[in-house]
Amino acid sequence: MPSSLHFVTNLPYYHQPSSHPQMPMVDFYPQSSSLSYNNSSTSDEADENQMSIINERKQRRMISNRESARRSRMRKQKQLDELCTQVMRLRNENQGLIEKLNHFSENHEQVIQENDRLKKETTELRQLLSEAQLASTYTTLRDLDDDHEAGLVPSCTTAYLRAQSSTKSTTKNSSNLLH
Repeated sequence: MPSSLHFVTNLPYYHQPSSHPQMPMVDFYPQSSSLSYNNSSTSDEADENQMSIINERKQRRMISNRESARRSRMRKQKQLDELCTQVMRLRNENQGLIEKLNHFSENHEQVIQENDRLKKETTELRQLLSEAQLASTYTTLRDLDDDHEAGLVPSCTTAYLRAQSSTKSTTKNSSNLLH
């Protein structure tokens, strides 16, 4: 601290001690500019350190936020890609279902038409069968009538039918005995 020690030479005589001339005097009042400089430099260094720490934290937070935003964008892009893939798959599935529905509708229509045709054919065949049975019955009855008139067939009375029935059962019983 050379600035705090100095020789008092400019002072009048009565301030200097007589026994020790030219003795160095220590100034107990430090110069305010030197102290304020030291205080201000320490304060400036502390402020700079504080600002450096704050700036470093800001920088880390900014980098962290950027990384977080990047991850968020990547996650959203992945979700978007998955949704696009799902949309394409569902559209294809929907198209396939529409084609199947159209195919089934066409087949259903064909089956209905075939069913109607078969119902008509069944009705016609029943009608023909009924007419054929009536014609056959009529023909059989007419043939019997003709045979009866010719004397080939005895008359169909209840007595005749009973006799016919008993004859058939006797013949049947005797054939069962043989077996």
